[in-house]
Amino acid sequence: MMQMIVNKETSEYQLQLRLRKTQSDLAVMGIGVIAFGVWSVIKSVLYVALNTESALASLEGNKYLILAFWLILGAALAIDLAFRLYVGRSAIAEGKGRKKKNGYILLALLMSVLSFAALAAGLLSQGSSTDTDSVGATLLVELTSDVLLLGVVVSAIRVKRLSRKLTGTES
Repeated sequence: MMQMIVNKETSEYQLQLRLRKTQSDLAVMGIGVIAFGVWSVIKSVLYVALNTESALASLEGNKYLILAFWLILGAALAIDLAFRLYVGRSAIAEGKGRKKKNGYILLALLMSVLSFAALAAGLLSQGSSTDTDSVGATLLVELTSDVLLLGVVVSAIRVKRLSRKLTGTES
């Protein structure tokens, strides 16, 4: 009888340890998602600013089209950053023990899948680029960002499962 009590207490203690570690991982990944979101905005603005001069030169006379281009780009980047902030802040909150709804998990999964697809399409369209350093660095950063988003999904699901096990709502 005493052995069974000790095993149950040890098992619960191990579950609590695993939950705290997974919550910590989730919070750190949330910070990473936010950081990569900010980096993504900076990188995109710099890339477009440095590589669109010749394309926008043909529109020199039409300042409204140039303004529309920058407004649409800014809106797209703001939406992307807002989504990443939502996912990151929700992951941090759940990592600190506050209950969150599952919407951010689905959004992180969707963003990751779309980002992987965009990355694959970008690599296929790149073909044999002469600037392999730039392509390699971009690939590394984008893959890291995508892995962080997938890590948020996996850790959030683990946190929810471990929490249910500890409260006894799941056998």
